[in-house]
Amino acid sequence: MAKTLSKAPDMLERARAIHADLSAVRRAIHARPELSFQERETALMVAAAMKELGYEVSQNIGGEGVVAQRGEGRTIAIRADMDALPIQEADNGVYRSQTKGVMHACGHDVHTSCALGAARLLASLFEEGAIGGRIRFLFQPAEETINEEGKSGAVLMLEEGAIENVDALIGLHVDPKLPAGKIAVRQGALLAACDSFNITVRGRSCHGAQPEQGIDAIILASQIVQSLQTVISRRKSPLQPAVLTIGGIKSATYRPNVVAAEVELTGTLRYFDQSVHDMALQEINNICSIASVFGGSFELDYVHDTPALYNDEAICALVSSVGRQLLGTENVVNIDPQLGADDFSHFTAHVPSCYLVLGACIEESPRDLHTPTFDIDEAALPVGAAILAQTALAFLDPR
Repeated sequence: MAKTLSKAPDMLERARAIHADLSAVRRAIHARPELSFQERETALMVAAAMKELGYEVSQNIGGEGVVAQRGEGRTIAIRADMDALPIQEADNGVYRSQTKGVMHACGHDVHTSCALGAARLLASLFEEGAIGGRIRFLFQPAEETINEEGKSGAVLMLEEGAIENVDALIGLHVDPKLPAGKIAVRQGALLAACDSFNITVRGRSCHGAQPEQGIDAIILASQIVQSLQTVISRRKSPLQPAVLTIGGIKSATYRPNVVAAEVELTGTLRYFDQSVHDMALQEINNICSIASVFGGSFELDYVHDTPALYNDEAICALVSSVGRQLLGTENVVNIDPQLGADDFSHFTAHVPSCYLVLGACIEESPRDLHTPTFDIDEAALPVGAAILAQTALAFLDPR
């Protein structure tokens, strides 16, 4: 693998020179967020920008995905997700979301802006003849959810050949708790596998004054919710990281004097070891049978959304080396495994990859992902663009 060169251009200096432009792009995307599988305007903007930079562009890959590339030969790809979340944004100033009930609460606006910034930095080097190889950009739709067939944007792009002939892949995710100017890298297991499930618990409705005439689905569902926690606390080794969360409960009826006939539960299971998945699925089925014991019934809809994300040792070493070169050794840190998930993991199963973490903390007011107040320190933008561009350049060994 090519090593970073001491004579390589100072990408961070170049990136900081276009900081205002990166900020403008990020704010424009942030103000007009689009949900998974609906990223049409974002994709059109991305495609137009990449064409203007001289990249060969393919659109509507895996839905609204955009693939753009330039050069020939050995290939490294850069991935950025584009979709937003169904969250109503709090007042974040002039660039707050203009779409009711939708916001970029996970930083995908940042990821897309960093990738566009990297594309701009690299385009000038292509013009100078300084890059020997091919760089491909994957602007991915639908990272946050899956379609009716259980497929996310990464899976759909894979099926359409987005990473064919790719030798390495990098991507990043902002961390609103890590200081801006730092990156975090981890070899091996980084993010957990993610399963989602819905449980429909059925009883028999009746008047609340005569509960003996019905079968209370809320009581059955409550017992199931409590018992599900024993899957983690009593059915697996405490040495195996895993978490099971029930994120929602919904009754078919919502009246004070009606015994509910049906309740829906929705939840997620996160883990690294496949044996935990196998055990948990069996145990969830067993626990749901509580409903049958008391005269009701249940239906379990269980979906394996994403596998665990494993970073490649050599690509991570390259990213860390680039980070130390650009940011200083003290600003490249290790990170512990996380029980969050990202469908980037589907790519890592096929090509050596590194998914790095980009610091973006607003020090005076730290934020959280997936919340109405999420925001970043935009000093992270040139750092992200520079890391992506310099890593691609180092991997291809510039002439």
